[in-house]
Amino acid sequence: MENNSVIKTAARVFEILKYFREVRKPLSVRDISEQFDYPLSSTSVLVKSMATLGYLSYDSRIRAYAPTILVAMLGDWIYESSFSSTEILGLMRALSDATNETVILAVQNDIQAQYVQVIQSQLPIQFYVSPGTRRPLCASGTGWALLAPQSDATIARIHQRTLSRLGTGGLPEHMELEDVMVQVRKVRTQGYVYSRGTNTPGVGVIAMPLPASPNGARLVIGVGGLIERLDKSEKKLARIMTGLIEKYITAGRPAKRKAAPRTAVLGD
Repeated sequence: MENNSVIKTAARVFEILKYFREVRKPLSVRDISEQFDYPLSSTSVLVKSMATLGYLSYDSRIRAYAPTILVAMLGDWIYESSFSSTEILGLMRALSDATNETVILAVQNDIQAQYVQVIQSQLPIQFYVSPGTRRPLCASGTGWALLAPQSDATIARIHQRTLSRLGTGGLPEHMELEDVMVQVRKVRTQGYVYSRGTNTPGVGVIAMPLPASPNGARLVIGVGGLIERLDKSEKKLARIMTGLIEKYITAGRPAKRKAAPRTAVLGD
């Protein structure tokens, strides 16, 4: 990970944890060292420190490390403060079963949309994307869906910051502010947006915002696949997404209580 603004050790901790998530099995120091081309000695010191702190466990029989439940607990409050993990995972699995396409959960991370959860497609020819992937808010289906609830003035500021930080090369051609607003208005009027080859040629994503959580957190669900498949089933997929969001998210919310009518009282 070459980024001068990131401390090397911190970057390695998260790279190791992400790799555990990817392989889903215990790893030896050598496994980790060879995967990332880290020096063997510093890798050993790092994972031993993570184990000492309780975030990795060591199995002496196979001389390998694995994450502990403490790693999972680090972020449990985020799900709890937005939606329960049962709701989110239930929705994603249902979408995966119903569409057979890749299912993405995205959040806003500064000027980008970041994929925090992904269920890969089981189709022979699929759209593969990893958790942690980031796309510009102003130039992606999930990004447009995340921008939609925000004010036009806020979107304009995000667009300007994107140009300032990523440069014109950070956005596809013909992605001026008005081009972004065209896509945002689609979300506002029809409830979803379909991006076609915006970041990956031949691949599209149908993105739909989830209802805001009680604390105001915003998440977006996306169904991604080859354009040739999505073109034929866009409307059908959007209906499936709407129905399953209603089933797993909206229906699980307690209904807002209506204020009781006030009764006039003498002296009130």
